Amino acid sequence: MSFTKLQGANSLVKRFPVSLSNPLKLLRHLHWKRFFRRLFRNTLMSLWMYPIALFFAVIFGYPLVWMVYSSFKPTRELVKNVWALPTNISFDNYNELIHNDTFLNYYQNNLIVVLVSVPLLTLIAAMAAFVFARIRFKGSTLLFYMFLAGTMIPVHVTLIPLYTMLRDLHWLNTLTALIVPFISFNLPVSIFILRDFFSKIPTELEDAARVDGCSSARIFWSIMLPLARPAIATVVILSAVSAWNEYLFALTFIGANNDAYTLPLGTLSMVSALGITHFDRMFSVLTMATLPILAFYFIAQREIIKGITAGAIKG
Repeated sequence: MSFTKLQGANSLVKRFPVSLSNPLKLLRHLHWKRFFRRLFRNTLMSLWMYPIALFFAVIFGYPLVWMVYSSFKPTRELVKNVWALPTNISFDNYNELIHNDTFLNYYQNNLIVVLVSVPLLTLIAAMAAFVFARIRFKGSTLLFYMFLAGTMIPVHVTLIPLYTMLRDLHWLNTLTALIVPFISFNLPVSIFILRDFFSKIPTELEDAARVDGCSSARIFWSIMLPLARPAIATVVILSAVSAWNEYLFALTFIGANNDAYTLPLGTLSMVSALGITHFDRMFSVLTMATLPILAFYFIAQREIIKGITAGAIKG
């Protein structure tokens, strides 16, 4: 045996205090050493990741918590000590809001906008995405990129043309003036998400369905749409949150009709009317307007992650 081989063997024995005559012990030693190395590395990463995550959670979460518990405090108590917890919890402000016809009308209008625009947006986007992903025709790629170019158009640039068009259609100061532009501006992103998912579905499923005599419409409704539930859930959740918080279109297109106010516009109107003398009522209005959509988002956030990552793996 050469000198270099003997030197290498001696260094190996010094590095691993296990008899080379027993390979199983050597492998077991290497396994545990790798395990503890990974454990140490993960522990070090956790030591700095969790404090940073906690720091940002406090920054973004505490204002919401403060708004909620401040809504249970009288204005006098709130002014006396802004950060203290309420000593006497009162639900009078919420009871007053529940029996306030104007506030309930804002809620009703918001629900109408969400329940009409989100299903229509999802259906139109799913149909268009299926066509772009599975049906090849001349100019399909160019047409898809034209839709995608809509994401680069700022909403503010289109306000005046939209206002003129809605006025000519006699849709101003109605909820239709919110639903139609909302669907139009959210179509590009929705089509992009769904098209990417449809393109990852194996073509063998579609070929087998066509052999059985299924048309493109039957394939879409019976095969593609059920398989695309994670991506559809993502589109529904994101569009529902956006529709619930829609403010710019509401201010521009229905600002002259108080009966058509949605929740964001109505909340601003109520908070402005209350002024700085009724902090308790102001915080209760903000809480009632914010918590439902936040609760919906937190409950469904796993579906968003699942839908975004589901199309990343083919097959």
